Amino acid sequence: MAAPDTYSVSPRSVVGKNVARLRREGVLPANIYGRGIESVAVEMPWRQARDMLIAHGTDSLIQLSVEGEPATRPVVVRTYQRHPVTREVLHLDFYQVDLNRTIEAAVPIHITGEAPAVHTYQGILLTGADSIQIEALPTDLPDFLEVSIEGLEELDTQVTVADLVAPAGVRILTDSETILARITRPRVATEAEALAEGEQAPGEAAAEGGEAAEASDSESAAQD
Repeated sequence: MAAPDTYSVSPRSVVGKNVARLRREGVLPANIYGRGIESVAVEMPWRQARDMLIAHGTDSLIQLSVEGEPATRPVVVRTYQRHPVTREVLHLDFYQVDLNRTIEAAVPIHITGEAPAVHTYQGILLTGADSIQIEALPTDLPDFLEVSIEGLEELDTQVTVADLVAPAGVRILTDSETILARITRPRVATEAEALAEGEQAPGEAAAEGGEAAEASDSESAAQD
């Protein structure tokens, strides 16, 4: 595994409501916490934080160089807070890891290949879970896991978590029956099958109801 990317942060003295001033100055407040360590308030340039999240997302191992500290800290971005309207990142939480202890993490799923059933039967590809939970040492955390859909040759077939091949040292925690991708029948074919089974086409019920109402009105008029 390649050496993790390193990002620089500075100790932060501004806390509470005053952090709004930091954000206006292009600085993002953050915290470092972890098992058996004291939480540390830090800050980093907003643009650097944005680039870091684009490159690594959450739960990927990186190194933090804290100004004034002799050694870097191995961390993962555990959570981040966004503005409810602008979606701008407002705060980061870094979790400092023990490189010799496994951690749980969410890993994205990448769909690869093409499903033959889409071309052969005009099936519709639906995707399911876009990430799964795993357990691994921080240095073994994959950036993503791939799943191929090239085996979906028929309608109503699917791939699930059970079809994933986990890298060495990675244990998948998500239920094996969780669907990742599925081929469904085209809408036109589904409606045609429903009609063949005796179901009413859209509008038929209303038409039949109208005919019944007309007949009832005629009978009433004759009685009057």
